[in-house]
Amino acid sequence: MQIQRPSLSGYQKPFDVIVIGGGINGSGIARDAAERGLSVLMVEKNDFGAGTTAYSSRLIHGGLRYLEHLEFDLVQESLSERKRLLQNAPHLVRPLPLGIPVYKENKRPRWFVECGMILYDVLARLSGKAMVPFHRMYGKSGFLKKFNGVNPQNLVGGFMYFDAQVTLPERICVENAIAAQKHDAVVLNHTKVVDVIQENRRATGIRVEDLETGKRQDVHGKVIINAAGPWVDEVLKLAKPVVSDKIGGTKGTHIIVRKFDDGPNRALYVEARKDGRPFFIIPWQKDYYLIGTTDTRYDADLDKVVPTDEEIQYLIEETNHVLPGAKLDREKVLFSYAGIRPLPNEEGKKPGEITRKHIIFDHGRNEGIENVVSIIGGKITTFRNLAEEAVDYAVKQFDLNARRGCTTRNTPLPGGDGYDNINGYKQQELARAVAKYDVSTKVVDHLIDTYGSQYTRVLELTRENPDWKKPLAPDQPDIQAQVIDAVRNEFARTSADILMRRTGTALRENVGLTAVETTATLIGAELGWDDARIRKDIEDYQNLVLTLNRPREKQPSLS
Repeated sequence: MQIQRPSLSGYQKPFDVIVIGGGINGSGIARDAAERGLSVLMVEKNDFGAGTTAYSSRLIHGGLRYLEHLEFDLVQESLSERKRLLQNAPHLVRPLPLGIPVYKENKRPRWFVECGMILYDVLARLSGKAMVPFHRMYGKSGFLKKFNGVNPQNLVGGFMYFDAQVTLPERICVENAIAAQKHDAVVLNHTKVVDVIQENRRATGIRVEDLETGKRQDVHGKVIINAAGPWVDEVLKLAKPVVSDKIGGTKGTHIIVRKFDDGPNRALYVEARKDGRPFFIIPWQKDYYLIGTTDTRYDADLDKVVPTDEEIQYLIEETNHVLPGAKLDREKVLFSYAGIRPLPNEEGKKPGEITRKHIIFDHGRNEGIENVVSIIGGKITTFRNLAEEAVDYAVKQFDLNARRGCTTRNTPLPGGDGYDNINGYKQQELARAVAKYDVSTKVVDHLIDTYGSQYTRVLELTRENPDWKKPLAPDQPDIQAQVIDAVRNEFARTSADILMRRTGTALRENVGLTAVETTATLIGAELGWDDARIRKDIEDYQNLVLTLNRPREKQPSLS
C-alpha cells in the first residue's frame, strides 16, 4: 500500500482561508474555519506541532505569574480554556497538582503568593465549574510532608494548587488537523511557502514547495492567516512592502532527568534564586522529571535553536538548591531542548515583562498588505479561543460565507469523544480490548493514553498484520501498528514525525534511537521508499536528535 499526499492541482477556486503554519495556533485556526464550512488550506514547512509547541513546558495553565503584571483578562481566558481542554481532550490533558515552596529570601513573600492563589481561584470560579480543586496553604512541616525532598532551610511554608499537563501537545495539533480534514480542509506538512502572490499590494495567494518532491505550485485564497509562530516575520519578508518585525521571540530551555531517590511525587513551581524567575520541576512520563524553563531574548537562526551550557547549568543549580537530594550534574541530564516563544516585539522590556496576550494583526489596515493577517503571540492553553477570534475576524472583515458559527467550544477533539473520565474509560475498555486484539493490558493502557477513544483504530491494523503488535523497540511501550496508523491516518512522513510528534518515543531516555530503524523500515513500506531513502530517513533522525536534544558528552556512536 503506497500512501499518496494530497494534491493541490484540482483546486481552481480560491480557498476562503489559507493558514500558514501548523503549530498549535495554525492547526486550531484551520479546524475552526473548516468546521464553520469555509474552504481551508493549511501548510506547514516542517510537521504539525514541530516548532514552539513541541519545545514547551507541556502545561495547560492559567498563568499564575501573569497576575503580577495585572493581566487579569489573560488569566481568566487561560483558566476558561484550561477547563475546556480538560473537558474536550481528557486523553491528552490531565489535572496536575503543583507545590509552591516559599522561603524567607524569596522575592515574593507568603502573603503575596496567598493573594495570588485566592485571586487565581476566584477567576477560575468565574468560568463556571473549576474542574480542579482550589489551592491549599501549608506550614513548613505540612508542606514538607506533601512535597518530599524539598530543601527545608529557610522554608516558611507553601501552597498546593492545580493546573493541568499535556504530555503530548503535538498531538493536539495533529488532532486539530484531523478534525479540519474531516471537514474538507486540505492540510499539508513538509510544504514550504516560498512566495506571497500579490497584485499591487493585495495578496491573492501563495506559492508553495513540496519539500519531498521539490514541486512548486501556486494556490489562491481570499485571506491569508500567517500563524507561523516565531517564523511570522520570515513569511512577511516574502510580501511587499517590507514591514517592521512583529516578533520579539524569547528562548525557553528545558532538561529531562531520571527520577531520583526522595524526589517529589508532585510538580513544583519554584522561584529561582539567581533571578527570581519561576520555573517548574514536573514529574514526567512516570520515570523522569521535566525541568524548565529559561526566558532570554533570541534573535539568531530560528531553525537552529539549541540549549546552551549556561542555560542547562542554570536549571541544574536551581534544582539542586530546592531539591538537595537530586545532586544533578551534566552527566545526569538525559537530554535537553529549547524553543522560541513568538512574543510581540516590545523593545525595552525584559523577557518576563513582555505580554503573553495574542494579537491579531491586519496588515491591510496597518501596513498596506491587504488580505494578510498575522497571529502574534499565543499560548498552548488559549489556542482554541485565539482561533475562534481569528476566524471571527476573518469572516467579518473579508466577507467570508461561513455556514455556521464557531463549534469548537464544546466539541471534543477526535480522541476525546465518547467519555468524560479517562480512568473510567480505561476500566471499561481494558479487558474487552485485551481479549479482542490479543495484546497486553500495558499496550491498551498506553494506546488509550495516547489516542483516547481512537485507540481501536491502531489495534484494528493488527488484524491486517499481527506482526504490528510487536514493540517498536524492546524498551518502548509503543507498538509497530502506531507507525502504520501515523502514516495512513495522521499525516506522518518521516521517522521524526512519528517518534517525536505522534508517539513521544523521542521524549524518553533513548530519544528514539533504538526505534528509528524499525520505524523507517515500516514507513518505507507504506510510502514505497527504496533502501537509500530509508537509510537517509534514519540518518536524518539521528542527526536531528543528537543535535537538538542530547548533551554533547552523551552522544552515542552512530556507526
